[in-house]
Formats: sequence, structure tokens, C-alpha cells
Amino acid sequence: MGQHLTLRNAAVAWVVLLLALCLAYQASPADFDAAIRPYVNRKEFSGAVLVAKGDSVFMQRGYGLANQEWEIPNTTATKFRIGSISKQFTAAAILLLAQDGQLELNASVTKYLPEAPQSWKAVSIHHLLSHTSGIPNVTALHSFGAKKVLPSKPEELMWLFRNLPLEFAPGTEGRYSNSGYIVLACVVERVSGQSLPVLLRDRILNPTGLRDTGSDTHRTILRHRASGYTRFPEGLGNADYIDMTVPVGGGSLYSTVADLHRWTRRLHRGQIIRPEWVRKMTTPVKRDYGYGLQIRNGKHGKIYEHGGEIEGFNAFLQYRAGNEIVVVVLSNINTRATGTIAQRLGDLAEEGGNP
Repeated sequence: MGQHLTLRNAAVAWVVLLLALCLAYQASPADFDAAIRPYVNRKEFSGAVLVAKGDSVFMQRGYGLANQEWEIPNTTATKFRIGSISKQFTAAAILLLAQDGQLELNASVTKYLPEAPQSWKAVSIHHLLSHTSGIPNVTALHSFGAKKVLPSKPEELMWLFRNLPLEFAPGTEGRYSNSGYIVLACVVERVSGQSLPVLLRDRILNPTGLRDTGSDTHRTILRHRASGYTRFPEGLGNADYIDMTVPVGGGSLYSTVADLHRWTRRLHRGQIIRPEWVRKMTTPVKRDYGYGLQIRNGKHGKIYEHGGEIEGFNAFLQYRAGNEIVVVVLSNINTRATGTIAQRLGDLAEEGGNP
């Protein structure tokens, strides 16, 4: 009987050891690279990637070319346009003004923009932030194609949609609309006396140390800026032009993988806006959307994420709050692969498994 107990104890010890080894295992940079490489080989991804847990970076790397004509490679210092990931910065700017007592989230937009149409009287700042305003999406309008190549101020762009009927009563539905964030850019300027790009720079980006993030403009000579490309039937080509004054509020920022990691960590720690305002930002309203963030349940807690798409660029930023995992995927090719890649990398970081 003693021998049987000894064998049983030995078996238990081996099981415990194997479990400990499994729990201690962390995916290596090679594991993450192996998950990304097929997309690179199929020319579905070119850009930069970062995977981190807390402040510890597991992996960061550039793939493909920042400039196809000059064959300049992407690196982790490359700056990419991040499209609609910009919305969470706009949301933070609005919440910062609310935190300062300069505006009220439940107030009508007409309180701050009295020239707005009467049909917007029931539209609140909260509705604009959460895509529940009913204002039609400007980028879906036929007239947007001609307008996007011309310099424009947010209040000028509003004329494309201000006289259109609301698609639903404010607060009753959730429907993604870039128009709401253009209106928010107008609200920021009217309330603060600063344009949204200037307020972001002075009150959020510089104080937070986000030196490689900013509002993109065609005229500025910007070091390490990637060129944007689109996949056409005949192959890769230069993306269509968009004047970057047009998407102010909803998609005008550029950034790097390291800056977006830093941004995510500080935002969710309550270091940009106070924790009670972060809770407002991360509370889903309709269709699992908060303020500039998509929210869903993950295996180990809430996942806060958002994609970004703008001419020549796609991006995805994901934060898994349960274990503080941040995944940043920035691409200078228009591709929907960024979200798939981010999900796979997040799973690897969370579970420590192999691709």
C-alpha cells in the first residue's frame, strides 16, 4: 500500500509541476510574429504592432514598408494615421471640459451651438458621444466624396448634414455616425475658445508625454510619417487623397504603437480624466458603444477597443482590462486584417499559447 501511495504522490507532483509550467508560460516574440507573418506574406498587412501587459512590453515590431517608392521600412517609430481611434481622444477632451464644469453631458447641443437646427434640440452631448443622436453619417453621403479633398472647418462641414432629417429620435437607437464627432469638435471650440487640435495638444497630448501623436495636416513636414496605400485589383497603389482638416473630431490623428500603449494605460488609470469620468466613457449605451470605445465581455473581464479606417490606413487598439493587456496594430494599407490580428495577439498574450 505504501508503494501505491508513493506512486500516487509522484503522479500528483507531476501534474502540479505541469500545471505550474503551463501557468508560467508566456508567449514569446516569435509566437506573436508567427501569428502576424501570414498576413504580411499575403500582403494584407504592412505596419507596426505592439503587445503589452501592464507597463511590460512583450513585443513591438514594424512590418513592410512605410514608403513603397523609396523602400523605407516601417519601424516602431513610424507614425500612422489612426482614423476613428481618434474618437476616444475627442471623447476625453469633452469629458475634460465636463470635469472642469464647462459643459454638461445631458445638455442640448443647441445650448453650445445656438445656430444649430431646431431638430437638434433633443440631441445632447451624451447622444453625440455615444452615436445615439440620429444625425446622419456624413461619410455615407454622396456629397462627401467631393468635399473630403478640400480644406474645411468643422462648422463648415456641418452644412453637409445639418438640414437633413434625423434618422431616429435621439437616444432610441445606436447608429455609428462620424457627424456627431464633427459636431463635438465645434462644441469644444465654442466652449473652450481653442480648436480641438490645439486643446488636445495643450491639455492632453503634451501633459501626458504623447510626443509622437497629433492632428495630421498635409502641409506639415512630419518625421517618420508613413505613406498610405490601398489594394486595387491590379495591385497596391497610392491611397486617395483626403484633406486632414475634414475628419477633425472623428479621425484626424496620427500616432505610434508606443504612444497608443501609453495613452491607453494612462486613460484607464484615471491619469487623463478622473476615474468617475473614465467610468462614464467606458459604460455602454447602445450596441455596446460607450464614448469613443466599443465595449464587450472577454474571458477575463471587459475589453475596450476601437478600429480606425481612413484613406490608406487601418488601425486597431484593444485593452483587456482584466489582465491589463494592450494590443496596438497600425497599418498603412487599407485592410480589415488589423482587427483580426489584434484579436489573435490579445488571445496569445492572455492565454500564453502558441499560434
